[in-house]
Amino acid sequence: MTDEQRPSHVSRADYEQDDAVGATRAVSTVGAADRARLRQGIMHVRIDHFHCTMEEMIDPSLHGQSFIVGTGTGRPNEPGRVIDVSPAAARLGLIAGMPLRRAHRIAPRTRFLPASYDLYQPVIQKLKERYRAYSRIIETLPVADAFIDLRACEMQFSSPVILAERLCAEIAELGLMAMIGVANGKSIAELSALMSRKDGRQGVLYIPQGREASFVQTLPLSLLLKLRGGATEQSSSFTEAGEQYEGQNSRPGESDGKGEQLDPVAVAEMVAHLRDFGITSFAQVAALAEEALMRRLGPLGGWVYRVAMGEDDSLVIPDAPPLSQNARVRFNHQADADETCSALRKLADYLSERLQEQRLKGQSIALILWPNHIRRETRKLVMNEDGEEMEVAAAEETIGGQMLLDRHTDESDIIAHHSLMLFAHYHRSGTRYLQVQLRIGDMITTVPTSYYPPPARARSRLTRKL
Repeated sequence: MTDEQRPSHVSRADYEQDDAVGATRAVSTVGAADRARLRQGIMHVRIDHFHCTMEEMIDPSLHGQSFIVGTGTGRPNEPGRVIDVSPAAARLGLIAGMPLRRAHRIAPRTRFLPASYDLYQPVIQKLKERYRAYSRIIETLPVADAFIDLRACEMQFSSPVILAERLCAEIAELGLMAMIGVANGKSIAELSALMSRKDGRQGVLYIPQGREASFVQTLPLSLLLKLRGGATEQSSSFTEAGEQYEGQNSRPGESDGKGEQLDPVAVAEMVAHLRDFGITSFAQVAALAEEALMRRLGPLGGWVYRVAMGEDDSLVIPDAPPLSQNARVRFNHQADADETCSALRKLADYLSERLQEQRLKGQSIALILWPNHIRRETRKLVMNEDGEEMEVAAAEETIGGQMLLDRHTDESDIIAHHSLMLFAHYHRSGTRYLQVQLRIGDMITTVPTSYYPPPARARSRLTRKL
């Protein structure tokens, strides 16, 4: 295999090289490519009026009418809230989140409908399949939005704008209108998505690295009220002066492994409090002292200051960890023990980088070796055409095993150490190998505990100076 035929990146767990040295070079090239791709950032896909668009697909007579989709039965005489509003209803002052009774008082002639989630599922599934085609790291948000980490993208692309425009066109084929923002952090990517259809833009807005502060400081603080899923490293409630709250449990009903989410009530209180002091834009927040904001608003104040300064280090948290990660090297010659150990070291580095990229850790390490000369006859039971069990012989050409670590890990040194221990256990003097595979299993996500909302308290306005 020539250098021109070798792939520039590894897009699957099983990859081939001419020999162990070539395999190590390829893995190093993969790491450099992935690190370079880190600059491409995070893509946020936002689909406005999803529920109403789906209801229009189900009932075309709703097109252009003023209607809302509500919780429960959707009737305005029952307790519940607005899930989504049509564009015509939005022009009447109706917004998502308001009580159904209040929406009926504002616009009594508006139609009220319940959400048909069972009918939405086929479209939601198609959206998720499209998202997964663009990256291995996807964080979906209710109901159809998502964060896509482009550094795990397996497609060849020269610019993230090209990818975003392609995804926007694919979503349009489903009858939906997407707004896509690309930036280095989730919060700024979501803000850019909100601005992607302003000033004649066509639904895609890319904020290059180094331009985050100049972009954010042109925006009003009120845009924070529209954020749906911008996770922070230290999201917190808007606390009273001197009040601290620490939640040790996850939010009820929230799946494990999700990142800490912004509390919309706390964000609304913070925006209202800053407005009391005449602070209505990110540029005004950037002119304040971070210490003063954190002293008054807690960690949420520090977060809004960092966003105003263009510093957003929030990460995309995958929806569910994979069962395992594995990589394999095939040799075109008979590799000796030294070459096999060298390949194992590079496989450990490669898998460690993959685990850290996806915020995962594994506890079990499995090693599979393909010796050149060992062929064992084994017996197994299979079902014949009549449904009866029958014993057949099969040639077993692999050796190896696995071990369970004391704790989960993503460190390359630990993975390499234990994989070499496994190799030393199963290797026999003089044996040469055609293939070697390393697998990491028993995955968990490496994210902090989910945000736990504070207890209810009085909504009094604060007047203390910042």
